[in-house]
Amino acid sequence: MAGFSDVLGALLESQLGGSAKGKLARGLQGGGLEQMLGQMLGGSGPSGQEQSGGDLMGMLGQMLGGGRSGSGGLQALAGQLLGGGRASSRDLGGGLMALLGGLAMNAMSQAGQQTARAPAGLRAPAVPEEEEELESAAQVVLMAMINAAKADGRIDPEEAERIVAQLDAMGADQEVRDFVYEAMAGPLDAGPMVEASRGRPELAAQVYAATLLAVEVDTAAENRYLQELQQALGLPPRVVEHIERSLRG
Repeated sequence: MAGFSDVLGALLESQLGGSAKGKLARGLQGGGLEQMLGQMLGGSGPSGQEQSGGDLMGMLGQMLGGGRSGSGGLQALAGQLLGGGRASSRDLGGGLMALLGGLAMNAMSQAGQQTARAPAGLRAPAVPEEEEELESAAQVVLMAMINAAKADGRIDPEEAERIVAQLDAMGADQEVRDFVYEAMAGPLDAGPMVEASRGRPELAAQVYAATLLAVEVDTAAENRYLQELQQALGLPPRVVEHIERSLRG
């Protein structure tokens, strides 16, 4: 049965025709992510030299291993972005979680913030408990993206219909269906995802990055929502700055 990571991938796929595609490409290829990973692997790669998305995923492969999360998911995500093939919703969801995890860790590192734990999705789960943690984080990220779509009022009815059709096509289980239906139909409420991120700054950074991916920020309401969200999540300004620069350029 399809879980939250699958739905996250399907939602991402539906947005690849808009600005999300450019943001994802920038996140894969820039933002200092490749330098941070190089340092973690022992300083590989020339300092200050921007590397390609392929080099970045090569380093991720060394550090994280394959699988639908980690480098395997990132390769699927890059292939979808670059037109190299069609990835499954599950692989796209895993790739998005890996990318968000890398962006979160890099932003916190650049801002001098310590992380007690690696963000969910940054490596493939090794045991069932880690799989559950990844699904839980994917649920929070999915909540962030749905909320972002409502930041300027409500979700577009056509977009809602596409999401429902994708849930049917992938055979999402009832828990996932109920969650998505309620999230789409309910009012804008960042409270649950803020609470889920409490004491977990790496997840808070992933939530903000996911929100930035899903919103165009071309209205006053969307801009206000972003400002209120970063304050509610307790993200330091430097962390926010690094995430925004990585995705917006």
